[in-house]
Amino acid sequence: MNSPSLSDDPRLHWDRRPPRHAPPAITVPPPSSADYYPQHTRSQSDWTNTVTLQSLHRDPELGTVKEATTPRASRFHNRLTKYLFDLRMPPPERPQQWYPINEVPLRSWPPLEVEKKRRCHHCEADNDRRRRNMVLFAALVVILLFLLGNIIFLNVRVVRLSSPSRTLVPPSTTNASTSNGLSEDAQQCLSQYTLNAPSDPQGYPCSTCLGALQDVPSAFFESNQGDGEQITNAIQFCGLRSIFETASSDGQLGLSNSGWAKDVRFCAWQGVRCDGFGRVASIQLSFPAVPAKIPDEVTALTGLTSLQLIGDTNVPAGDLPASFNALKTLTTLHLESTAINTLPSAMLSSLGNLTTVTLVKNAKMTGDMSSGFTSLPLKNLVINGQPLPTNPVSALLSSLAGRSLQTLDLSSTSLSGSLPADLSGFASLVELHLDNNGLTNPLPSTFPPNLQALTLTNNSQLGGLVPSGTSFCALAQLKTCDVRGSGLSTNAQGCGACQFT
Repeated sequence: MNSPSLSDDPRLHWDRRPPRHAPPAITVPPPSSADYYPQHTRSQSDWTNTVTLQSLHRDPELGTVKEATTPRASRFHNRLTKYLFDLRMPPPERPQQWYPINEVPLRSWPPLEVEKKRRCHHCEADNDRRRRNMVLFAALVVILLFLLGNIIFLNVRVVRLSSPSRTLVPPSTTNASTSNGLSEDAQQCLSQYTLNAPSDPQGYPCSTCLGALQDVPSAFFESNQGDGEQITNAIQFCGLRSIFETASSDGQLGLSNSGWAKDVRFCAWQGVRCDGFGRVASIQLSFPAVPAKIPDEVTALTGLTSLQLIGDTNVPAGDLPASFNALKTLTTLHLESTAINTLPSAMLSSLGNLTTVTLVKNAKMTGDMSSGFTSLPLKNLVINGQPLPTNPVSALLSSLAGRSLQTLDLSSTSLSGSLPADLSGFASLVELHLDNNGLTNPLPSTFPPNLQALTLTNNSQLGGLVPSGTSFCALAQLKTCDVRGSGLSTNAQGCGACQFT
């Protein structure tokens, strides 16, 4: 039997790659029984472990020994030691195990179970376009129905006046009265003015409707205020439009630029002023926006209080209309630079409310108007730049006008002869202007007591000394006095405010 080799001794063997986390050796003392180690002369090492004990029978120094046997108590001890050792050591890494998780049953969600429909983008666009077209078509139908109804409404009562040139049958022959008291023609004219004239003012048939509307009885206006107001407006519209229609092309252009005949809102036309009741109260026109002549229809403006026309010495021309005396409310008449032929005395006297008459540079206005002025309650009479056939001062002095006159201006009217000796009858006269005439001596010894302004310039045939305190030099309220251009003079005491040279 071969003895064990020295290289087999575990004590001399060294593992160069020890396992990781190797536990430290635990020294377990061997039993002390002498039977276990027979003929052993060397002391045992303190570090001898179980493996060392198992190899003692191969120890050359001990010689051949018996095969070691482990008592039962030692095996139990080893098991206990191993168990405690395992408790001290961390457990070996084990591969991670995944346990299946059972899905929790969820309650069904109705929207998720709806079957998805196939989406069609171009189909949606077509639907939107179709809905939009239907809306537009419905709107178009509504508009067409509205326009159709409007046309039917506007023309339902206008059946006979289809054109401005249509001639109405005189009311006295075949006109039948309607239930509201209007004649058939008047009713149609009223409807035409109310419905069509606002959009087509020049198409309104004034030539046929003015007479029909003027024949409406006054009782109708009292019981039908709304229609009565429209009838009054239509009459006034026709009266003003007649001025536009009688004007020349230049005159119509001037009037059109001032807003005339463009609508039925005549109170907004330039040169036209209305009172608080919508009646035309004043007309003021200047060349070129003047009529070629004063038309007859202007007398339809029964509320007119002031008429002023300033031409270019050629227009307006002709005679005043015979119905001019129908303007009973006229208080102011101003005609300047016209070619009007005459102003009849009878016509003047019929205008009983005239308080101001101004006639300037109307070269063709001839005839004696003195008798026409005397019956008027005049406050201002101004006649300049046109000849008078007779001197009206004497006639005015003894008339109604003489007591109411405040201003008398007869300058440049070719007056001749002497003035009345006593002018105190002009009790209200404040201004007296007799310039540029051919007056002669003697001067009046008494002038109006309230006179404040006197001008006798360029009356070269007047002459002589006016002593202080006599004639017009005795007027206490005289503030303006001019007798230059005449042969009058005064003494050293002077003549108040009068200028002689």
